Amino acid sequence: MPRRPLRLRTAEADTEVRAGLDRIRAEFSVPGAFPPAALAEAAASAPPLNGRADLRDVPFFTLDPPGSLDLDQAMHLERRGSGHRVRYAIADVAGFVRPGGALDTEARARGVTLYLPDASSPLHPRPLSEGTASLLPGRERPAVAWTIDIDDAGRITGVDVRRALVRSRDRLDYATARRGDGDPRIALLGEIGERLIAA
Repeated sequence: MPRRPLRLRTAEADTEVRAGLDRIRAEFSVPGAFPPAALAEAAASAPPLNGRADLRDVPFFTLDPPGSLDLDQAMHLERRGSGHRVRYAIADVAGFVRPGGALDTEARARGVTLYLPDASSPLHPRPLSEGTASLLPGRERPAVAWTIDIDDAGRITGVDVRRALVRSRDRLDYATARRGDGDPRIALLGEIGERLIAA
């Protein structure tokens, strides 16, 4: 049987790749659109903010792929004596989900966000994961926040976790972080990482 030429016209190659990815989605039952009831719940949901620690003055920042809006984690790093303090905030998306509701049922069925080269199949509807629950800079958001103290030998000496209200200051991306550009936060991230690896 003759071999197909390796070089395809761009449009033909794009069509072939899209068709192949669609076959993968079908084979592995990758979820598509969210049911209308789950979308309606996501649009109307608002988490309770009472009783949360107020960490809005902590200058958290996010670090994600360029253009990403699904910002579900943020950090703040500082030196404390000869050690460090790491504050790590995770978007409290669960606070937006009514137990047993349509959104909860759909999220449990999906389990995780799935990524393919051309798109993702999100765990939660995008208006929630990229909007009202995302740790976008300058927005007050509910989160679960860890405070972790590390000594000069890289040992963890204290941990605190609580539900909090946070306000991220900056959205950094991986390309910026790799370049460094003199950002002291990125230098500090490397310093802490090296200390933990050595420990």
